[in-house]
Amino acid sequence: MRILISYEESYRAYSDALERAIGGLHPDAEVAACRLAEIGEQLESFEPHLVVSSGPNTVDPGGRAAWYRLSPEPDEPSEACLGGRRWRRLNPPLEDLLSFIDEVEAFVGSGGELGGC
Repeated sequence: MRILISYEESYRAYSDALERAIGGLHPDAEVAACRLAEIGEQLESFEPHLVVSSGPNTVDPGGRAAWYRLSPEPDEPSEACLGGRRWRRLNPPLEDLLSFIDEVEAFVGSGGELGGC
């Protein structure tokens, strides 16, 4: 499982913390981080199963990765997409993201198609 974390430079500390937390809690996953401005290049070279980002999927709409838009602002909703199914939630706890990672991993393991996000 490959997870790409992508945030604006101004949220670098947040991105670094997520990278460490996810890497520590999912040691078998490959976790990488990049600035939001570099996400297109990273999608091509890293080929993630899941992108955790502060922004929506504008680089590869309907693309090949599951997407979790984790809003850095607590009053803005976060969104998740897996296999074309979408969810929205206001200020989700870290446990929601970790649960979503497990769901993506199971989906990929079962041969599910990640497109539509």
